[in-house]
Amino acid sequence: MRRIILLFLLLVVFFFLFDRAAALFFKELNYSFYSKTKIKRNIFGKAKVIKKGFYDTMIFGTSRTKDAIHPLYLSDSLGLRAYKEAKPSRYPRYYYHFYNKFRSVYGKPEYLIYGIDYFIFNLRTSNLHLMLLNKKRKIRKLNYSKMVNESSPLFSEISFLFRAKKKIDRTASDFLYKLSLDWESDENRHNSMGIEKYTGKKRVLSTENRRKPGSWDKFEYKSSKNGEGKFLKMLFDELENDGVKVFLIGIPDYIGTYESNFQQDKFVEDINVLIRDRKNFWFFNYDHPDKFDLSNPEYFTNGGYGAFNSHMSFYGAKTLDKLLTTDLKKILNID
Repeated sequence: MRRIILLFLLLVVFFFLFDRAAALFFKELNYSFYSKTKIKRNIFGKAKVIKKGFYDTMIFGTSRTKDAIHPLYLSDSLGLRAYKEAKPSRYPRYYYHFYNKFRSVYGKPEYLIYGIDYFIFNLRTSNLHLMLLNKKRKIRKLNYSKMVNESSPLFSEISFLFRAKKKIDRTASDFLYKLSLDWESDENRHNSMGIEKYTGKKRVLSTENRRKPGSWDKFEYKSSKNGEGKFLKMLFDELENDGVKVFLIGIPDYIGTYESNFQQDKFVEDINVLIRDRKNFWFFNYDHPDKFDLSNPEYFTNGGYGAFNSHMSFYGAKTLDKLLTTDLKKILNID
């Protein structure tokens, strides 16, 4: 029994030593990465097609928009020349600065399509993405005493690494993204007309993710008073002053994700309030069973019950973009 107790105590001591040492190492690594990383890449890529006034439409949003709304379909159906900037970890702060920078170089667009996610005000733009615009927050070293992992506040009291899990995940994601920027080439991204060729992934939702469990995690909606809501309002002000026609798009989620994001009414109400008194703003919400077949697993690549987001497949995006272009034709009076 004494040996067992001794071994247990040694295990606890080694756990604390490892946890604190690793946390200290990550603290310095995180600070060094964000304070010293340099990004040389042009935010508009290497595409030679970009010239002032060429693009009449811009597409903003996260990775969900990247996989859901495609310039090729807008070009074929409406004759629009859309520049898509939708990427993971980019939220209103990024797009506020990006719009101003793009406008100053290439002129203002006629139309903006913005994929609005249920979680848009939960998260903040990564420092790495702000660096692309020569904008970044003041970099501070992590303060573990002010951090908590909401999935288990109790274990957060014990482990610094557990407290910082979200920071660790974000830093790892940003590091990989930095590598992709160093190696990525846009030379084959556009067709000869300057329109992006990407139209989504042809895989479909796994059988495992289609199952409905007896219970699952659900996610409250955070309103525009949170996160980067003020930057979205500032962006809307700029767009309205410039006379840009703005189309906010509620992108479909797989039914399991849709039911996990259970405060859909609050989400829709909040977005409608944001644009209620604005000229030339529309909100098309396709993230509803009455508007789109959310239960079709072939329309999605991931998501499910207990997942707070999902991404559309090639097949889902093709169906969505057909609905979108039909609705846009009515607004823009295009035959």
